[in-house]
Amino acid sequence: MISYFKSDFLLLRFLKRLSFCTLFLYFATVEVQAIALVKGQFTGLNIPRFVSAKSNKINVRRGPSLTYKIDWVYQQVGVPLKVTAEYEHWLKVVDYQGEGGWVHSRLLSGNRFVIFLVNNARLKRKPNLKSPEIALIQKGVIAKLISVSGKWCQVAVGGHIGWSYRDNVWGLLDEETLKN
Repeated sequence: MISYFKSDFLLLRFLKRLSFCTLFLYFATVEVQAIALVKGQFTGLNIPRFVSAKSNKINVRRGPSLTYKIDWVYQQVGVPLKVTAEYEHWLKVVDYQGEGGWVHSRLLSGNRFVIFLVNNARLKRKPNLKSPEIALIQKGVIAKLISVSGKWCQVAVGGHIGWSYRDNVWGLLDEETLKN
């Protein structure tokens, strides 16, 4: 009797472990597939992603067609926008203040820009705290994004090319790296 009970116990323990491993692998696979499937239906590009205003007049609408009301107009080339959805040729975007709407894809560019969120952000010659400052950048300034490495991003602004903490700007995905 004791040997019979012991073998049942071992079998039960084995089945518990097997079912736990099976569930773990199932949910891990579902998570990976969910991440991999976040692609735009029209472009096939990742969502979310960042784009920028191609011209100095970009109408932002309540819905994805010309029949929807214009809520506001972006009036500066290079404004960084985060794409959160796609519908045919229309992209749903959000700006750094959290305001969003629908913009026709022809009005947007894949060129990357960032907007500074803080006053007196230090632009450094190299991505290093001890590197000399080459400029102070004010809140609201838009800069061309060149590259991203760790906690630093390289930008071009006002005739300067330098490095800033990525926390000083908006227009980057979490953990994003970008080589120039």
